[in-house]
Amino acid sequence: MNVATPSLRFKTYSKPWEVQALGNLGSFLGGGTPSTENRVYWSGDIPWVSSSDIKEGDFFGINLHRFISEDAIKNSATKKVPENSLLIVSRVGVGKFAVCRHEVCTSQDFTSFTPENCSIDFIAYQLYKNKNRLINLGQGTTIKGFTTGDLASFKLHIPEKGEQQKIADFLTSVDTKISQLTEKHRLLKDYKKGVMQQIFSQKIHFKDDDGNAFPEWNTHELAMLSESGISNGVFNDPKKVGKGFRLINVKDMYKGDSIEYSELTLLDLEPKLFEKNKVKYGDIFFTRSSIVPTGIAFSNVNLSEKEDITFDGHLMKISPNKKLVDPLFLAYYLRSYTPRKTLVSRGKQSTMTTIAQDDIKDIKLNIPALKEQQKIAQFLQSIDKKTSAVNEQIEQTKLFKKGLLQQMFV
Repeated sequence: MNVATPSLRFKTYSKPWEVQALGNLGSFLGGGTPSTENRVYWSGDIPWVSSSDIKEGDFFGINLHRFISEDAIKNSATKKVPENSLLIVSRVGVGKFAVCRHEVCTSQDFTSFTPENCSIDFIAYQLYKNKNRLINLGQGTTIKGFTTGDLASFKLHIPEKGEQQKIADFLTSVDTKISQLTEKHRLLKDYKKGVMQQIFSQKIHFKDDDGNAFPEWNTHELAMLSESGISNGVFNDPKKVGKGFRLINVKDMYKGDSIEYSELTLLDLEPKLFEKNKVKYGDIFFTRSSIVPTGIAFSNVNLSEKEDITFDGHLMKISPNKKLVDPLFLAYYLRSYTPRKTLVSRGKQSTMTTIAQDDIKDIKLNIPALKEQQKIAQFLQSIDKKTSAVNEQIEQTKLFKKGLLQQMFV
């Protein structure tokens, strides 16, 4: 008998885990799609799911938004899958699966597994841990898939039912924590987006330290807020990558709310060329081209004090005049709705959408007094710090879960 034990167990359990085929642990059902031309079939109250309704990476997440009638079931290959079954995508998206708490019907892309005397949640976590093995069952070239027989013979190490449930409950609590943190992260991002719209449309006003109102906002052209106008970066020679100066590239523009110094690649440049294109604290960059129009003139800011940074020729740069504008405020402002809409509208479309210095230099920005800018920037940065802290918690909890899966399963 093929038995084994995991490295991490609850103290009350000591029996070895036995290898069992999935077919010995429950029964299987296929699925089908009722005729989409018969509207009556699609006006019932029985949930029907396709592979696109399964959320990748969340096997407790199913998007229930289509419902069929009893007549649809009678006149198609779809079947009612009992509650607390595992919906396994066996073609078109092989490897996705979800635990369904409700009675549902499925498309032909599924082979559904209903457990008998075992924990469905445990089986789900065990399959998740063995996901690569599951995916490798896929056969075919155009459409990969596997059969009920493939699943029935799929072998897993299985403990006694009490231990199954204990493991499943513990991991479910970890997943619940991840879900709560993810929702908190989403709410913080939505809050920031909403509050930015209100701040930059002047529906929310800040006051000075004495409680007095700040002066009216004034209009400035973008180029006039820069110490030296708008400039393009250096040619990125692939033969010179790997040593030299830190290079801000297009890919670095989308990684966070400021440029991450530690992730910058290296580019070997002549000292004179570097000095001409040297990046300072507070410099703001714009993307010059994009496949999609909304991707142009996307901005980000360098908040590093390092002295060895340059930037790529596919970007434009302004060095904010700190007597007029706070760099962090300007970075937030340029990402808000109205400036983004104006920047995108200046793009020129051909094979790609592009934008140049002359296209954006005269864009008018409504700017508050410097001290109000600083208050706004500090407020928005405090939200970003909270959001980043929550994101770090999510990543750490995911790492914790990954470690548990490695140690609690065979």
